[in-house]
Amino acid sequence: MFPYSSLLLALATPLVHGAIHESLAALPFGWTQSTHSISASDRLTLQIAVKYRNLDKLEPLLEAVSTPGSPQYGHQIKSWLESHGIKIQSNDGTLMTFTTTVDKANTILNTTFAYFTNGATTKLGTTEYSIPNALTDSIDFVTPTTFFASTKFQRVLPHTVNTNKRIEKRQTFSNSCLETVEYEGGRYGLFTPECYKQQFNIGDYKVDVAAGSTVAFSSFLNESASFSDLALFEKAFSIPSQNVTKTVIQNGVSYNVNDQNPLTEQDGEANLDVQNIIGLADGLPVSEYITGGLPDEFTPDLLYPNASVQTNEPYLQYYQYLLSQKNADLPHVISNSYGDHENTVPENYAKRVCNMIGMMGLRGRTILESSGDEGVGAVCRANADDQQPQFTPQFPGTCPYVTAVGGSQFMSPVEAWNASSGGFSFYFPTAFYQKSAVNTYLTEHISPETKEYYSSNGYVDFGGRGFPDVTAHSLYPYVLTYINGTASPNGGTSSAAPAVAAVIALLNDVRFRAGKPALGFINPLLYGLNGAGLTDITKGAALGCNGTDLQNGIVIDGAGIIPFASWNATAGWDPATGLGIPNFGDLKELIL
Repeated sequence: MFPYSSLLLALATPLVHGAIHESLAALPFGWTQSTHSISASDRLTLQIAVKYRNLDKLEPLLEAVSTPGSPQYGHQIKSWLESHGIKIQSNDGTLMTFTTTVDKANTILNTTFAYFTNGATTKLGTTEYSIPNALTDSIDFVTPTTFFASTKFQRVLPHTVNTNKRIEKRQTFSNSCLETVEYEGGRYGLFTPECYKQQFNIGDYKVDVAAGSTVAFSSFLNESASFSDLALFEKAFSIPSQNVTKTVIQNGVSYNVNDQNPLTEQDGEANLDVQNIIGLADGLPVSEYITGGLPDEFTPDLLYPNASVQTNEPYLQYYQYLLSQKNADLPHVISNSYGDHENTVPENYAKRVCNMIGMMGLRGRTILESSGDEGVGAVCRANADDQQPQFTPQFPGTCPYVTAVGGSQFMSPVEAWNASSGGFSFYFPTAFYQKSAVNTYLTEHISPETKEYYSSNGYVDFGGRGFPDVTAHSLYPYVLTYINGTASPNGGTSSAAPAVAAVIALLNDVRFRAGKPALGFINPLLYGLNGAGLTDITKGAALGCNGTDLQNGIVIDGAGIIPFASWNATAGWDPATGLGIPNFGDLKELIL
């Protein structure tokens, strides 16, 4: 894939503005224009996302190899900026970064930047902007401008946590499945690595490190895995000690920074990721990609009403960095446990990031995303003027090029976790590899009355990409994770995604030892197995849109209420559990 750039004649005169490139129908919920004055000399940094070309070949040419863009692409955009006296600070051919004054930004984008406030914070932005007509085929979007969005990790803690209470310290555990610990005055039976091994049918499989399988996970929101907690986890379960390679990414550049100070580090999510991976695939090299900083684009909604609680992460910079690396330096499997409400992510931005993920697949990498912990939805409002009730799919889980991992609960029998997010995308159509499976669900496992009720009211688009793809244990019982030196209850689809990532890393180990390449984009294989190699879940349901955030039990004032909103677990693929739980014992025979 290469960025698209029109190869027109050199610019003789500055390009004139064309139609509006992007705009907001209205200011997002809670925001008004501030009376705070703005100076024309104030400086801001903008980025231009240069369009990729040949995206029509992304799906049909999965054997193609994606390479980082050449700085020669986007020449016309560069000339346009230079005609206004603007110097580009960085340009890899797909993303151009420059700093200028507000006055000049207003001129080149034919807009008026202003300060906007929601009562708690003030930000510089605009409600619409234009670019020259000759550049509309070259530019995806300019950021930050009109866009606003939000992100959180998909992790669930007990609702009664009292951080002032001291907790039982455990040094070792037996090799049994469930282990009981004292935590915050309560007793918890916790799901251990042995439980996951049983659920995935891993048995006593041992990796051959020399075969070369590698696995990684991302950390956003200032999270960083604790080495000391990992050492305690390894000791508790008699796992050989190993460390993690950490890379910190800031504005698309890596730095050697790593917070291991127990007084300042944030590690609950990162610890869950790394311990779940090493608990199942110990010995394989593990990497952590820590993406620093929060982007300027944030769309408030009922769950995230102001920027003081906004947690959106720069997916663009994260995947920009990964795509810039040589294949030899990229882990074969990467797990991600963070997500946004799809309707708060600008559609152009979401599709751009999704295409970048697709390019990772073309390079033989498997990208997993947790599906989310809000069931059918929490806010359940369309992010538009009318704010009509609507199911809330989660991005990036809705991207067709990720393997979205949902959640199950209980052990015998296993059921769909009631807070596991799933459904259908409003941005992406049904993926090519899942059309048959989704059609079977829609024709055989959901009643015509329910389909009519959901679709006629605009709650869902059944023509969208269905997610999740697979499922693993998420909660009930909670998952054992060492945090701050203590065996603690943890869980959510943030637990399921890295666990499945470990299984795929084991499957790559099987293939490498047989002289075969990595699995890469695995979804077509999983759906093509027609149920083989997966444990189907047919009990339970994903709930939501009842005014409460199922992830934390908080009642959301003004949330959309949709009576009877749910996705039932059924035979075959469904929006609650996807295709089911990967069965390593069966898959290791099927993938050779």
